[in-house]
Amino acid sequence: MARPRFLYPLFLTLPLLLGGCAPELLRPTQTMALDTTGPAPDVLVIAVSGRCGPPCQAPYDNWDYLSARGTVDALAQVVGAQGLRVEAAGYASGAPLSWTSRKAPGQQRGYAALLRDMTAVQAAWFSPESRAAGVRPPRLVLLGHSQGSVWLHHFAQTHPELPVALQIDLDGICIAWYLDHGPELAAARLDRPGQPRAADACDLRRVSGRQVRGKDLVWDNVERDLEVQSKRLPSGLSAGGGLFVNYLFELTPNIRPSGSSAGIERFVSVREDHSAVSFPGSDAMGWVLRRTASIAAGWKATDGAPPAPTTPPPAPASP
Repeated sequence: MARPRFLYPLFLTLPLLLGGCAPELLRPTQTMALDTTGPAPDVLVIAVSGRCGPPCQAPYDNWDYLSARGTVDALAQVVGAQGLRVEAAGYASGAPLSWTSRKAPGQQRGYAALLRDMTAVQAAWFSPESRAAGVRPPRLVLLGHSQGSVWLHHFAQTHPELPVALQIDLDGICIAWYLDHGPELAAARLDRPGQPRAADACDLRRVSGRQVRGKDLVWDNVERDLEVQSKRLPSGLSAGGGLFVNYLFELTPNIRPSGSSAGIERFVSVREDHSAVSFPGSDAMGWVLRRTASIAAGWKATDGAPPAPTTPPPAPASP
């Protein structure tokens, strides 16, 4: 498969395009942090933010803005309001374990940290030994914006043994994926033996007669998917802010590898640009929070028990 190595020179020179571009007020995260040494929560939220834009230097200045701007907290709060105990972990878009960004204080954690943490999660709460000890695994919720969706779709694909109760995609974008992360992924050697490479996560695949990328594929171990796409046309702004004209947006609807759209819902935010959809007060997040609250109420109705294993869809079409 051809690897998308386009440089997109216009997009890469506009500071208004990508999530986390402007300086923002940082707020402490209120949600309980992931702690595999304690009891398993009912729900575990894993969030990955996207690419920052000029004048910051991606990927080295990428940062975990979904946690910092309160988006993770907003999601955790609507789940917790259903009587479910929630823990969360946030990551920045990058391969390394950690780095320092000029956009935010403190160490930013990347995909290597996510993999390390999820290895601990699996051992503590999903292993045969933990189940034999009576541990009830948490429901996994994956929240990604922009490039963050690419990381999380790749994670779901390469960890088919982990059931994902809900995946949330906020305008998933592949722009500059290999340019940003290809060299560091090659050096980090994070790929799972026998599984697709993270560097290829944005390669085109043919599904049901059309070309899609990994960010558009909702894998069989994911029960539900909520997809947000930002506006295509100039418009007035919502409380989420943003720009009158949106220069970067997702167009391809998510799909199952079989070509089905089972369990997938989509919302096109007609007033919000690529960055604005990721703010907790946006129209887009309003829709996500309402749908998540409804889904979490269903979880609570079954006492927070993990979802039953889903029946795998028919075998996917050959790429």
